[in-house]
Amino acid sequence: MPLLEGKKALIFGIANHRSIGWAIAQALAAEGAQLAFSYQERMEKYVRDLAAKIPGTIVMECDVQNDKQLDAAFDQTSQAFNGELDILIHSVAFAPVSELEKPFYETTRA
Repeated sequence: MPLLEGKKALIFGIANHRSIGWAIAQALAAEGAQLAFSYQERMEKYVRDLAAKIPGTIVMECDVQNDKQLDAAFDQTSQAFNGELDILIHSVAFAPVSELEKPFYETTRA
C-alpha cells in the first residue's frame, strides 16, 4: 500500500515542470495522494498540462493575494475531497526584492 493512499493534498504555486511544487506533486502522486493544484491566470496552460499527467487531479485558479479566490479554492477543494484535506503545500515563490531585505515574519502578503 502506498504511503499516502487516500490522503488529499492541495498545492499552491505550481508554475511549470521545473517548479518545486511540481516535484512535490509528483512525489505525492507516486505515494497515492489525491491532488488539487491552484494556478495564477497566466500559468493556466502550463498547470493544466502538468495536471493531465496525474489522473484525477483537480485544477483551479487562485491568486493567493486575493482572499475571495483563496476562500473559493478551499471551498472547491473541500467539495471535491468531501471535506477532507490532509496536506497543504505552499510553493508560491515570488516576492518583491524589498520584502526579502527584512525578516520573513515582517513580510507582507503583496
